[in-house]
Amino acid sequence: MASQKPKPNEPHDQFIKQFVPIVLKNLFDSKTSVSVQLSEELAIDVLCTAIKRDGTIEPDPNLGLLGRLMAIHPTIIIEHYSGYLDLEDIDSCILRSAIYWELNKAKSDKSRKIRVTQDSVINPHPLHLDRPFTWIFTAKCSENSLRRWNAIPALEFGTHVYRLAAPGLSMGIVDIESLPYNADTMLLKMLGKAESAKLAFADVFKLDPNLELRNDIIEVSIKHCIYLEQVNPELTEEALSFMTYVKEVEEAYQQWVQKRQAEGKIEGKIEGKIEGKIEGKIEGKIEGKIEGKIEVVNKMVRVKFGGDVLTPEVRDSLSQLTESQLDEFITKIFEWQQPNEMLAWLENA
Repeated sequence: MASQKPKPNEPHDQFIKQFVPIVLKNLFDSKTSVSVQLSEELAIDVLCTAIKRDGTIEPDPNLGLLGRLMAIHPTIIIEHYSGYLDLEDIDSCILRSAIYWELNKAKSDKSRKIRVTQDSVINPHPLHLDRPFTWIFTAKCSENSLRRWNAIPALEFGTHVYRLAAPGLSMGIVDIESLPYNADTMLLKMLGKAESAKLAFADVFKLDPNLELRNDIIEVSIKHCIYLEQVNPELTEEALSFMTYVKEVEEAYQQWVQKRQAEGKIEGKIEGKIEGKIEGKIEGKIEGKIEGKIEVVNKMVRVKFGGDVLTPEVRDSLSQLTESQLDEFITKIFEWQQPNEMLAWLENA
């Protein structure tokens, strides 16, 4: 088996660890960064264990394709790759799953072992309810990698979903970027890249404001933006792009929270801020004020054009912008190629 290498710490690889537990909370008890050995590269991204112990899972129709993927087995490992899935990545997923089971099978309930029959022998699912089935969610996967592991289309899920047909493997691959975009794939597209992810975020905001799933996704998206700001002194373009996907969400979320508070369904005060804890370490606040947006645009200028451009004069100009102008600036900065374009805009603002 190929030598192991650390998984890249991409923003969306962190986002999935917040996203999956919240959207599957009614069906699965999910743990993240599950260590299967004393090294970070062998940590499972997300381990989902069905809340119902009888092994039956009724897919939530609101979850679309994601819900049906998760309904195939009561114990699911999800591994996420923001970039191109290569052969070594699949090797690593197989190794993590195998080591996890070796370390935990002695503690598993023997009554949950599935009786071996002619059908179960050819079934790609594990023969024990506690032994995980692994889904690999990847931005892109090569035909070579699929052939190497004898991946066959899982037609019951539609196109671009595969099972690994190699003997003894309980694993599948979802090529997120290749999935068609529709309401059924929307949640998976949020874990992808580019325009489809942006469209998925926009469509989530259009869902019924009273839908719990919608508001859970909004909250976890805002928290992830806080995470990106707190742990990354210099935001990457990908991180900034993610933040633009959710920049419109705070006002809508606040309105929902205030409505629920008025109905007595949510305790506590918001006062324009969402208090949360991210991964047990990061306590954050959602700043619904201009000062917070000014700090964001300062970071965007530094990342886009370099620290030299962020002169005291530029900082002063940014601090004078109204909230609507700051929103326009955040959109415009992705279009500007030269600092002079930004300076000209600020002069006319």
